[in-house]
Parts: sequence; structure tokens; C-alpha cells
Amino acid sequence: MRTPVRIFAAAAVGLAVGLAVMAHDRQMGAEWAVSAEQIADAQAYGKPGVELPPGHMVTAPQRSEGAERFPLKWILLGLAAGGAVLAGTGHRRAPARKPDDRP
Repeated sequence: MRTPVRIFAAAAVGLAVGLAVMAHDRQMGAEWAVSAEQIADAQAYGKPGVELPPGHMVTAPQRSEGAERFPLKWILLGLAAGGAVLAGTGHRRAPARKPDDRP
């Protein structure tokens, strides 16, 4: 496969994987320890907010501790997928020949 095609394919796959992982994380709500929806549900039941295990009441959305590392995760997974495509579409080397059996 020619080099420009390989680079385009690797970039496309890397971008697709990065965006897919980002969409998955956002859909699962991994960005929030306590989301606005959880607080709204608790307030609908008459509670002032969401109670966390140590006994603290949270009345505003709270980000998870690892939320600032998510963009790095998306970029690294995209780069890994792109690198795998680039390496997988490369030229194959000819197998090494065995030396002739000479006495």
C-alpha cells in the first residue's frame, strides 16, 4: 500500500477510535462523580442533594477525580490505533534465506 494512503488510513482510524472512546466515556457519565441529573432526582424525592458515603451532602455537580485525564486517554488510544494501522499496512519484508549447505 502506498505511503499517503497508509497515513490517511492511520489518521482516520486514530480519529475514529479517539472520538468513539470519548463518546463512550461521556455516555457512561464517567466525567462526573455526582451529575446534575442525580441531584435533580434527589431533589424530586424531597432531599436537598445527593448524600455521599462519608455522610456529606452534595448540592452541586461534582467532577470525578480523574476527569482531567480523559483527554489524554482519548489521544493515546487514538494514537495507538493509528500506529497499529500504520504498522499493519506496511510493506512486508522478504523472509531471510537459509545459508546453502556447503561442506
